[in-house]
Amino acid sequence: MSQTPVKVPASAAAYTPATQDQDLRSQINALLIREGHINKIQEHFLHSLNAHPSNWPSAVQSHALALLRSGDVTTFPALVRRVLEDVRHDTAAASDGTTNSNNNSTTTNGSSKTNGASNNNNTTTTTTTDGSLAVPQAVVDAVLKVARECLDTVCEVDDGSTPG
Repeated sequence: MSQTPVKVPASAAAYTPATQDQDLRSQINALLIREGHINKIQEHFLHSLNAHPSNWPSAVQSHALALLRSGDVTTFPALVRRVLEDVRHDTAAASDGTTNSNNNSTTTNGSSKTNGASNNNNTTTTTTTDGSLAVPQAVVDAVLKVARECLDTVCEVDDGSTPG
């Protein structure tokens, strides 16, 4: 537990983005950063992505290269925006249960995304098996677990029963 945990009211569990206490959020974020938890969460996320059998980082790289080669995007900022948009789209579709089962490509906003095996100088890279750029749910679950553990070390839920 943190030496100076942030006291979080029990009612915070019902907060929405519209009712969220920005000062409380800032206090929690500051502690997470100062005590190294943000780095721990990021490192766990990267490790989980790279260790997952879907080979998600390669799928994203292949998609980015396909976008550049096709001329769909011509600048780095446009590439980043487009890849993030496509990842969000596929992740939302996967959480809705509408994943694409095509192994080689999917279509988003009318353009093709190649995510299957790619041949480059006789090198074959296998990427996601379903052609999706969705962040694997197992990775999300693992990172959420680590994030919760980190939050538990910097936050103390104040249910109002302790005198103080």
